[in-house]
Amino acid sequence: MMFLGDSLPFICVHLYPRLRPFKLTPYTVRIDKLEIGADSPVRIMGILNLSPESFYPKSVATVKEDIQNLVTRMEKDGADLIDVGGASSAPKTIYDTSDVLVEEELKRIQSGLAAVVEVASVPVSIDTKSSIVAETALGLGATLVNDISGLRSDPKMAELVADSKVPIILMGQCDDPCIGIQKSMDALKESLSIADNVGIAKERIILDPGIGFGKPAEVDYAILRGLRRFTMWGHPVLVGISRKAFIGELFGLADPRDRLIGTVAATALAVSRGAKIVRAHDILEAKLAARMGEELSISIEEKEKKVSLYGFMNEKEAEIVIEQIGTGGEIVTALSRKAVNLSFLLRNIKTPAALIIKQEMLALGGDAAYHTDVIDSKVEKTDVLVMGTPLQLDRFIDKLLRMDYFGLPKVGGTMRDLMAKREKRLR
Repeated sequence: MMFLGDSLPFICVHLYPRLRPFKLTPYTVRIDKLEIGADSPVRIMGILNLSPESFYPKSVATVKEDIQNLVTRMEKDGADLIDVGGASSAPKTIYDTSDVLVEEELKRIQSGLAAVVEVASVPVSIDTKSSIVAETALGLGATLVNDISGLRSDPKMAELVADSKVPIILMGQCDDPCIGIQKSMDALKESLSIADNVGIAKERIILDPGIGFGKPAEVDYAILRGLRRFTMWGHPVLVGISRKAFIGELFGLADPRDRLIGTVAATALAVSRGAKIVRAHDILEAKLAARMGEELSISIEEKEKKVSLYGFMNEKEAEIVIEQIGTGGEIVTALSRKAVNLSFLLRNIKTPAALIIKQEMLALGGDAAYHTDVIDSKVEKTDVLVMGTPLQLDRFIDKLLRMDYFGLPKVGGTMRDLMAKREKRLR
C-alpha cells in the first residue's frame, strides 16, 4: 500500500469577496527602485557583517577598505541589495557567540554603514532589533529594516518604521520550545498584527520564516518543505539559509566553510517553493541556484480580473486564504479540509471490496479508480486509487473500520495511521 499524500493538489476557484479590505493577490514591495515579489525575479541579498563575532568570517569586514571591497565584489557578482549588521544573531548554543551591547552595535553602524553607502549602487538594509540603531542607519542611507524579532523586541521599532515609511522584514522568531512550523507562523501572525496596528502598509512588508536561530534542524527542514504556506499571506518571502547549522547537521559539517553545496541545494528548493529574496554569503552561487529554483517552481495561482485559480497543497495553506477572506471561528478548519484533494493508492484489493470502495467514495462526494475488468468480475484483485478531500477521507475511513469483511478494517486502519502522520507533518 502506498500513500500519495499531497502529490495531487485539488484546484479550486476562488472568487474575491465583496466589501472586504483584504488583498489576496501578491504584494509588490519597492525598495528605492527595486521591486520585490509578484512577477519580479528572485532577488539576492548580500550579507555584510560589521561584527567580528559573526559565525562566517568571510562575511565580516570592519575596516573601510575591506567593507567597500566586499560591497563592490557582491555587486559585481549580482547582489540586488546588501544587508548590513552590527551584531551577530547566530545562536550562542551552536557558535558560542557573545552578546553585543546596543552602544557597540551603534558605534559599528555609524562608521561601517557610511562606508557601505558611499560605494553601494544597490539598496542597503539594516539588520537590527534596535530602534536606535535602525534610526541611525536610516539617517545614514539605509532604506530597509531587517528586524529578526519581527517588531517584538523593541517597542519603538514599529512606530519608527511606520513613521519612516520604509519597508520592513519581519522574521518569525518563535519562542522556545520551537517545535514546529506552526510556531513560526504564529510568531509572524503576531508581528503582522503589530505592523497593522501602527499603520505599516502591507505593501512594505517582507516575511522571513526564520530558518536557523537555534531551532532544531527538523523544524528548519519542515519550514523549507512547507515554505509555500508562508507565501499565502501575499507578502514576498525571504529565506536566510546560507551555510547555516541545519545544513551542517545533515552532513556532519561543523565548519560553515564546508556548507556551500548544501546551501545551493536548499536555495534552489526554497525558490521553487516561493521565496522571493535569498539572503546569501555567496552571491554568484545563490543567483545560479535561485535561477534553477525559478525554473522548477510550480505556480499556485492563476488570476484573471476578479477570479483566481488556486492549487492548495494542504489544508494549512487553504486556512490562511480563508482567514484573509474574513471567515472566522472553527469553520475555517472545516472549510480548509474541503479545499484540498488527497489520493490513496491501495494495492491488491479484492474485486468485491473495490466495488464497495467505489460506491462509498461516490456517496461521500469523492471517487475511486480501479481496473476496467472489475465491473465484470474478470479479475480477482485490483489496485484502487481513492480520491477525495481530507474530510471525505476521514468519513470514508470511519466506514471501513466498521466493515467486517474483505479485510477492509485493516485497510482503513492503515489509511488512518497515514493520515495521522500527515497531520503531524503539517504542524
